Amino acid sequence: MISDRRRDVARTTRPTKKLGLRTLRLVRTTVTVALVLGLSACFDSPPAIGTHLPGTFAVASDAFDQRIKARFPVGSDEAALRTELAREHFVVNQDKDSALSFSARYHASELVCAANWVVRWSGANKKIVSIGASYKEVCL
Repeated sequence: MISDRRRDVARTTRPTKKLGLRTLRLVRTTVTVALVLGLSACFDSPPAIGTHLPGTFAVASDAFDQRIKARFPVGSDEAALRTELAREHFVVNQDKDSALSFSARYHASELVCAANWVVRWSGANKKIVSIGASYKEVCL
């Protein structure tokens, strides 16, 4: 009689333990996926024109400046510059001091860092007269 009772107890507890481990694994997996997705939402991706910059901040800023000047050299179409910057979600503003000077800024926030890509230019007759760019990253 005692052995029958132990057998009944063993039958009822074993499936519960397996179900508990399966449930625990499922919950752990769900929490892990939610955490990864939640943290990835804290990261902004850089604009395409500002990706894969080399080295330190100073080197990266110079590389970004060169990239912008190569893509939009002096004398090129200002509308093409504005269109590409808008497509990449830069915020374009007219400088207060000059009706022909503009800046475009892209700000990306990460968990402990923030990065800014800035393009400044002036134009006349729908052409770029001068252009420059900078990149800066600040981490806590």
